[in-house]
Amino acid sequence: MASNIRFTASIACALLLLPLVAACQSKAHHLQQQDKQPAVEALYTSQQCGRSQSTPSITWINNAQQLATSIQRIQSTPLGGKPPTLPKLDFQHEIVLLIEMGQRPTLGYQITLTEINNLHITSGQAHLTVDWIQPPADAMVAQMISSPCLLLKLKRGDYTSVQILDRQGTIKAGS
Repeated sequence: MASNIRFTASIACALLLLPLVAACQSKAHHLQQQDKQPAVEALYTSQQCGRSQSTPSITWINNAQQLATSIQRIQSTPLGGKPPTLPKLDFQHEIVLLIEMGQRPTLGYQITLTEINNLHITSGQAHLTVDWIQPPADAMVAQMISSPCLLLKLKRGDYTSVQILDRQGTIKAGS
């Protein structure tokens, strides 16, 4: 009888520890994947970034001077507000991308970083998936010209160009 109780207790302990072991393995796998792919972090987003052309664009920012110039241009719009507070960037190991949607006829347009699996590298080209949001045709939005943008930090990696895709896989911009 005592051996049955010990056996049952051993199985119960193993079952209780199983989720913890699985979580540790999952975390280790996630970290390994992160090491293989450059990390992406959103630094700033706005609906008013001052782009007067209607076409989307990507600007590679490789140093602090280019970043300061880009921030100044983004913030020069009347509704720009105060400049974003950015983390210290290491341009030896990181780049910054400015993704601009282009001028839009109303508010309600926006670019945001997707939450998972948003960067894939194939043959030296990075494919970055973002949420390319536009208001539904029947949405009530303010009739005000907007110019959405998203400023991203990426670790330098084995790529020389970037394609911006929406969740449906449609290419929105490229460099």
